[in-house]
Amino acid sequence: MPTELPISIDVIRDALERSGYLMKSRVVRSLAEADFFVEPNVSHKMPRGAKQGIDLTAEVAGGLNHPGVCVKTTFVIQTINNAYPIVLLTERPSTPNADFESYIKFGTSPAPCPFIDQVHVYDERAADWHNLFSEICALDRHEQDEFTARRSDDIHSSLLNASQYTEDEVNAFDEWVAEETGRYWRLFFWHPIVVVSGQLLTAKVTAEGAVQLQEVPLARLEFNWHDGEVRKTTVVEVVREDFLLERLDSIRVQDSAIEARIQSIKLGQEPGAD
Repeated sequence: MPTELPISIDVIRDALERSGYLMKSRVVRSLAEADFFVEPNVSHKMPRGAKQGIDLTAEVAGGLNHPGVCVKTTFVIQTINNAYPIVLLTERPSTPNADFESYIKFGTSPAPCPFIDQVHVYDERAADWHNLFSEICALDRHEQDEFTARRSDDIHSSLLNASQYTEDEVNAFDEWVAEETGRYWRLFFWHPIVVVSGQLLTAKVTAEGAVQLQEVPLARLEFNWHDGEVRKTTVVEVVREDFLLERLDSIRVQDSAIEARIQSIKLGQEPGAD
């Protein structure tokens, strides 16, 4: 028989809140109630056979309103329950060496893509340097009023896991549609997101050297990593939890509009079209 007294419900609740488990539960519930198809704890095989879990993926069923065409985004979501602020900094300058084609993760079918010259993916999803940052840090509390900024292993792990999963899914899609005949037209996006529960800020340095700190609901990070010996680049959005639904809804509306345009192109190419 146990000799210790039962732990109070309030203590258990506080422990779960601090751990981030309840945050993930909230996000899953809110997205499911908003008619997203949500898959929590998605298993992902890492290099050397190790397995990791993506906190959740979410998507909307595409192709329901435009037969023969499907445009959809799979949101690859990691959650971080941050007690103290997370800051994105060091703006990414525009250079010819930037791998901007990796900023948008997508796949199309059939091949060759019959609509890619009329639907410009990099313009649709803004593959640019506007408000794109190259570093991320978290604040830590050491004493009563002393904070330090540090590189967070938890944040880096979340970014890497989401980026690797996204890359693997794009590659799997390309293999899956390799033998497509053209009857069905697809444009699939994968959109990695890190959702934070607490404060999110950006830091910019002006020409005069002044530091501008701003609280934001969303910020974009260029995350560079290696897949074996191959260098990869992934743009990950960092989104505050209270802004997540609004952000995903805006992409859902955009996908629907793109799908309608692609269907119009498809109908115009079918036999008998004027």
